[in-house]
Amino acid sequence: EYCGTQHGHMALHVVAQPSGQFNAWLKAQQQPAADPPAGQARGVQVLSTAGCIGCHSIRYGRGAVGGTIGPDLTHLASRGYIAAGELANNEGNLGGWIVNSQAIKPGNYMPPIPIGGDDLTALLGYLETLK
Repeated sequence: EYCGTQHGHMALHVVAQPSGQFNAWLKAQQQPAADPPAGQARGVQVLSTAGCIGCHSIRYGRGAVGGTIGPDLTHLASRGYIAAGELANNEGNLGGWIVNSQAIKPGNYMPPIPIGGDDLTALLGYLETLK
């Protein structure tokens, strides 16, 4: 898929593993996300009110919620990298990407998301549960 002027900066990380491990990983990735854990209500709310869910989707047992423009976030926390392989998937990188991805990869299709510290912390806490 074409992702803006940064298309040429998409990395590909290969993980080679025995077929049994791969099949287990594939089966896990096909599963829906668990319902949000207790205590993550604010993060779920920020996901909706900050506009994230307009482009990204999360597959729950009752069906998908959200848009289809951006990557599916169902198992976001299980990924080793974000931003098309440019950044290690950790709280600092994910927070920086959410707030202003254009500072990291100018020309990508994700707009800056102006959210405050407490809301960002809540959102990151919820996203960390998506394994």
